[in-house]
Amino acid sequence: MLYEFLQNNQKDILTMTGHKTLELAGTRPTSAQLKLGLPIFFDQLIDVLSNQTVANNFLEKSNNVESQLAESASKHGVELFQLGYTLSLVVLAYGSMCQAITELASIKKIDISASEFHDLNHCLDIAIAGAVTGFEFDRAKKENSREIEHLGFLAHELRNALTSVKISFQLIKKGTVDRSGNTAQVIDRGLKRIEELIDRSLTEVRLRMDPIIHRESGYLIQLVDQIVVTAAEEAREKNQTLKLEIDPTIIIKADQQLFYSAISNLIQNAIKFSKVGGVIKIRGKLLEKNIIVEVEDECGGLLTNDTAELFLPFEQQNKNKSGLGLGLTIAQKAINLNHGQIRALNLPGKGCLFTITLPNE
Repeated sequence: MLYEFLQNNQKDILTMTGHKTLELAGTRPTSAQLKLGLPIFFDQLIDVLSNQTVANNFLEKSNNVESQLAESASKHGVELFQLGYTLSLVVLAYGSMCQAITELASIKKIDISASEFHDLNHCLDIAIAGAVTGFEFDRAKKENSREIEHLGFLAHELRNALTSVKISFQLIKKGTVDRSGNTAQVIDRGLKRIEELIDRSLTEVRLRMDPIIHRESGYLIQLVDQIVVTAAEEAREKNQTLKLEIDPTIIIKADQQLFYSAISNLIQNAIKFSKVGGVIKIRGKLLEKNIIVEVEDECGGLLTNDTAELFLPFEQQNKNKSGLGLGLTIAQKAINLNHGQIRALNLPGKGCLFTITLPNE
């Protein structure tokens, strides 16, 4: 029986499946994920094929079996999503397992009947459909949860900033405090925070609803200087220095709003995470056919060397967990739409270097 062959050769089949999955998958999971995930596939297959109803009379009882298998696979799809699998890897792992079973059976000269092979493929097809359904459902649920959390954070931050501004303004109106003192600075910071939140939200909406870029030409130094001027006050509060080193002759052709948003996010992050008294360098230069913009901070370095994780939504690699970690995700989307690239380089013990590369058109 096919299920007996699977039981007796579980280790070899899983090993072959793992190798095939790694060869085929565009995204490679860690070995720990494979060890956890592949047995889920295999145990499910044995359970179904060991059922005599399936093995002996699959077609006659297919409706009930398919329903149970799809439900089980859906739950496994949720598990795989939580293990970190990608959707393509879920599908490839099932296909790789089928290939591994067939090849090993051939090597060991085990005869798989046409009926058993049909049942095997039918089970895998149902399992793939069920797993994909569960996978997508759980991913959608997580994304919806993130969206609600994001909206809640935005509303909370806007309310906090607005409350600070209102209270400070009332104190100034009553003559309780001087309009040029610390209370006025509270108003300035509150208004700046509200402006940042609104600008970021507008950019997010723009990226989702209108991903078409609107190119305009302008001097790079003028665009970046607008950001530096508004960010300088926040930097001074931490005794930080913003050093602008941009070739004044560089003209950039890009979607001004999206590019502004990307650079603004990088500079705001640099101020937020850099040490008190740190130096933040913003450089701009021409390199062959590209425009290079760099933002170097003094955050002390990353907690991980996998800089790609920084651009994942809601990912935060610093001890400062204020915000939801969307800034770099937005920046990356904005630069990609402008046909450019953004990369991060970890400077252990010192900070991070973010580099934007745009075609000089």
